[in-house]
Formats: sequence, structure tokens, C-alpha cells
Amino acid sequence: MLLLLAPALAQNLVSLAPPGAVAGFYLADLRGSRYIQGLASDFRQSGLEGLLNRELRQKEGEVVDLLGIAAGGLAAAVYPDGFFLIGRPSPAALRVLRKEARGLRTVGGWQVGGDQEVQLGFSRELFFAASPRYAQLFLQNRRGLRAPAQGEVVFWATLPQSLPQELGLPPRTSSALRTLRQLTYRLQLTPGGYTEEVRLELNPSADPALARLLLPQGRPYDPAELPQGYAVFTGVFDLGRFGAYLGGILREFGQAYRLELGGFGSRFALVTAKGPPPAPDALGESPLGHNLLYVELRDPATAEANLLALLQSLAAFATPEGRGGFRVLGNEGGFKAVEVGLMGTLYYRLEPDRLVLATSKAALEALRNPPWGRDPGFRRFRVRVPANAVGFSYSDQGAMLREQAALTARLLPQTLGRGEFEQRLARALGNFLERISQRFGPGLSYTVVEGGSLVQRSFYEVRW
Repeated sequence: MLLLLAPALAQNLVSLAPPGAVAGFYLADLRGSRYIQGLASDFRQSGLEGLLNRELRQKEGEVVDLLGIAAGGLAAAVYPDGFFLIGRPSPAALRVLRKEARGLRTVGGWQVGGDQEVQLGFSRELFFAASPRYAQLFLQNRRGLRAPAQGEVVFWATLPQSLPQELGLPPRTSSALRTLRQLTYRLQLTPGGYTEEVRLELNPSADPALARLLLPQGRPYDPAELPQGYAVFTGVFDLGRFGAYLGGILREFGQAYRLELGGFGSRFALVTAKGPPPAPDALGESPLGHNLLYVELRDPATAEANLLALLQSLAAFATPEGRGGFRVLGNEGGFKAVEVGLMGTLYYRLEPDRLVLATSKAALEALRNPPWGRDPGFRRFRVRVPANAVGFSYSDQGAMLREQAALTARLLPQTLGRGEFEQRLARALGNFLERISQRFGPGLSYTVVEGGSLVQRSFYEVRW
């Protein structure tokens, strides 16, 4: 019952805020949720909770209690000329907030204080912090803000249509901004894991060229045919059109830089492969990780020229003067190897209709892996993807977290130092990551175009 009521309770907090917000956020009341209890148990049993509490309380005292500021939920709203935040903190956090407040007076059943910049208010269970105008509206019962979605975590932002004119932007850039109507994110806990939805609402008539880029048509590469790894992502985005569009925007600001991508098409895919962890100084064999990038080609010769020009620019940008830059190294297993300054060595191959680029030797070797279509988890999730999807991803979060736990255990002691507390912190954090990695399983995400909106929906398995 608590879980079912959590989004409604969060909406109640949002509804206390004055209307007219251009952006907002809320976190539901998750006290008593069996899902969070499982993660909290891992936090305690790893030793991380006790270690941090003891260390922080010795150094910060009551400030530690403020970690409970959103224990019973939190809602925030941003307005063109101010903000409003309201929450249900833990009793300890509420006591600290009250103690720090000065000059409190009773207004409409609230104890209110503050200054000309921020007003604070307290009831028996709630507190608010707001700019004076919105504190006054709240105390006058001018409330009723509504969030555009429900979930345990929700964020939304709306671009004011008057903003481009207020900023004095040139015509084409102004049209591009007016195309972006609203971004909404929500996360919902479920018995089997959690779902996410990201919705980008557009105004296509403001800038049809940008709308065509952000609302693509066509089908992406079939991920079932790509080699297995930790994760795979496929999508549709017209790089050639993007390069030309960005050039037009830059010219409005007097920039002559042109991003030449005319040789590329619109389909792409990314495979995150398994490989050795990076060196402690991040200058080892794989500073960019272990990834395979696939990009559709319209004209292979033009695309190769586009790629080499882009890599030369990246090498110059990412490498301090005198530390080396772009070099062509030769061939490696049918791929051309190029050194891109401090970004390491990349390997690429041009096929008749696509470019394949590997960011490390381990990624290059992953080309020999069996395809994703043979993975049982992938096949189980694949059936949930609608036929009209313009993007799809599948990942093994548990495996990635286990690798992160091992990497943390190896690198954190060198990063934090050799003191007793630092060593214990490194062990506890690695233990915590290892514990929660056992709870997480695979997940999928797909993207569809719904009218004038680009919508991404995700589901990830968690053994709560």
C-alpha cells in the first residue's frame, strides 16, 4: 500500500507549490518500501553505512542529520523569477533545520523566517524554502502545481517560448530553441525492477530541419547480428544532415568551423565490449574504454576523409602542445590503426555500407564474439521492442557493476591514500558494489516517435 501511495504522496507535495513553474522535480516518500530496504540492507552489511556515519559525525556533527532532508519525499519547482522547495524530512533533519532558522514568526499555521533572498517555513512535519515571492504565494494558498508524470522520481523542464527573444538570439538559433517544448523524465519501481521513461516534446513547425533530426524515421541496425559484450545500443540519427545543420547555426555566431559528415548515413550502433580496466593514470591502452562503433555510410571515400579530419581535430584538442598528436600507424587485422593523441589508438575499417571503429585492441578482438542473437537474456527482452522503434539498447547491468566493484577495489586505495580510514572505505565501497551487483540483471531500452515527441522507455531487472 505504501508503494502504491508513494507517487500520490509526492504529487501532493508538488501540488502545494504555486503554479507557473518552468521546471520541477520530485522524489516520492519511499519509507517502508521493501525495494529500498533491500539496498539499505546491502549498505549496512557492507560496512559502508557505519563507516561513513562514524567518520562524518566525528567531523560534521549534526550536519549528518541533514542527509535525511528528503526522507519522506521532496518536491522542487523553478520559476522564471524564483524557486520553491518543500519536503518531509526525518525528525532529526527537521530539528537541525529549525535550529539554523532565525526570526521565526507564525503565518497561516507555519513558522516562517528568512531574509530578502530565501524564506524558510516549518510545520510539524514539513519544511519549505523559497524565494520571497513564491513563499508569499504559498502562504496565501496560491497553490496547485501539477507534474506531467507520476513515479518515484520525476523531473520536467519546459522551455519558455519567450526565452530566445529575451536572449537576443539570431533567427535560426531562435527557431531551434523554440522547437524544444518540454523534457520529462520519470522512474517507477516495480516488483521485478524499475522502469524509466524520457519524453522530449517538440514543436516541429518552429524548425522543421531540427525536428527531422530529432524525430527520425527508419529502422536501426539489427542488434541481434552484432557481437556480444556488456551492452549494445542502436539508433537512427542523420549525421550528414546534422553536420550541415550545425554549420548553419555556427555561421550565425560568426564561426567558420564546418563539421563535414556528408559521407555518413543515419544508422549507427555501439557495442560496449569486455576488456582489461584502464591504467591508474588513465593513459593506458584504452583511455576511451572498449567499444565498437558502427556507422552507416553514404559514400565510403568521403566518409573516410570526414573521419580522418575529425580525428585530427580531436587529437589537437585533447593533446597538450608538444605531447604528440595524430599519426597513422598501419594495419591491424584488416583495420587501419591511428593514434589520436592522448585519446589512444583507434582502429577502423570501411565496409561497403558502414564504418566499423574499435577504441581498443580488446574491442577489436570482440568482433569474434558470438552475436547477441544467441544470448538467452537478449532474446527474452527483444520481444518487448515494438516494430516501429528507432532506437534499442540491451545491457547487463549486474556484470558492469561487478567490473566496477573490482575496479574500485583496485584503484580507490591509490586515489584516496594509504590511511586506515581510506583503506577501509575502499574495501567497504567495493563490498557494497559487489552486493548490489548481485541484485541487478539485464535491461532494455527502446525509443519511438509518437507524433511530435521522441519517447524512450526502459525496463531493468532488479532482484529486490
